[in-house]
Amino acid sequence: MKFAAYPAIIIALLLAGCSGATSTQRALPLTESASAGAPLQRSATSSLSELYNLDYSHGSITVFSISGNKATATKIFKPGHGLAQGLASDAHGRIYTTVTNSKAKKCTACVEIFSDTGKLMKRLEAPILSGAAGAPSLTDISVDAHDNVYVSDYGQQAVYFFRHGRMTKGGPTVVVQDSTNAASVAATPDGTNVFVSGGCGFASVRPYTRASRGHYTPGSCFGIGTIALIGGAVDDQEDIITPVDGAPGLVSVSSPTGGSSFTVPDRLGSIGGIALNSDASIGYVADAHKEVVYAFARPAKGWLSGQPKLLATYKGFKNLDVIAVPQ
Repeated sequence: MKFAAYPAIIIALLLAGCSGATSTQRALPLTESASAGAPLQRSATSSLSELYNLDYSHGSITVFSISGNKATATKIFKPGHGLAQGLASDAHGRIYTTVTNSKAKKCTACVEIFSDTGKLMKRLEAPILSGAAGAPSLTDISVDAHDNVYVSDYGQQAVYFFRHGRMTKGGPTVVVQDSTNAASVAATPDGTNVFVSGGCGFASVRPYTRASRGHYTPGSCFGIGTIALIGGAVDDQEDIITPVDGAPGLVSVSSPTGGSSFTVPDRLGSIGGIALNSDASIGYVADAHKEVVYAFARPAKGWLSGQPKLLATYKGFKNLDVIAVPQ
């Protein structure tokens, strides 16, 4: 991962404190019906036809079409004139990122949603939270299976989500506010657990579990393999898969109950991002050293249980960094 692209996140996490790691409450089922948003029938598949890449060094998003294990760039665009932060996607191939630009005329801090042709489809404007110390400054994004859009707002030290990707009269639902150095976020696909890097110090996260509609219970911090959740992926079992800082070719699997790691074929691999398919049975790992993406099958006993099987190696990429795939 290209750390120079987001120094505020690095400094923030280095300064924050962290509590000991214990297991967190397991997920509760969603109280909302998926039909309240756009109902999605997400099907798992081992094949990959499209992949999205956010190159932090240039702030550009590239759409890659994949055929026969070979990737071809079909669109390159720069949200917010190269100020994009974080990357996510949904089952319809929509691409999500956040932009904070004080000179922007339309929206100084917002989520921007694009088609896979680079067309801007929607903006979700950041709220002004009561009692916040600063102005909105968005740093990361995650989308669950119900198209709830989760955002980390470093400026307001908060994480909130836009229900079903919509602007509503009451504003987004706040998961946590006054979370010191809230720099990155990842939600489980079912949306019942949200992981936040804020308030936990270097290379650690805190889980928040949905207790009721609009209310979350914080868990205890635990360590992950990289400085923040940007570039990582999480499944409904609360397994977080990330690069390992300072360890070429190594991928970390972390959870509230333990951790493990696995390797990619390239011993000098520069792992920037990991993405999961809809049911987390396939993990896609981006290696910027060889400019390839590896597809791994989840082990029978889960991602924590050891080295997964390599299913495919996709070639033809350029400037690999943080990736997302249609969910």
